Amino acid sequence: MSPITESLPDRPLSSSEIHALEAQREAYGVAPVGFAPDRDIVVAFVVIVGGERGHSLGFDTDAEQWVVVESFEDGDDFSAVTERLRSWVGDDWDEELAGENRG
Repeated sequence: MSPITESLPDRPLSSSEIHALEAQREAYGVAPVGFAPDRDIVVAFVVIVGGERGHSLGFDTDAEQWVVVESFEDGDDFSAVTERLRSWVGDDWDEELAGENRG
């Protein structure tokens, strides 16, 4: 388990938990990528730590834990990072994420 995932629970996060992470903007920039509004769960998000290093995080249903899908430098193509994370989420959450607003 990565230090960035050690403090996360062994389940998807709720929207209020994501908002709590977002409230720490001085240390973190958080962008939910996989949100299932009907179940109020976030299964994937991107976090940028200290404005320098970013990580795509996803909830691995098989391992029942959060994993670092990708690490990247702040300034990398953010839309490509989020698209790769959406691809990683794949079919596991399709039904739950059907209501997700993808912009």
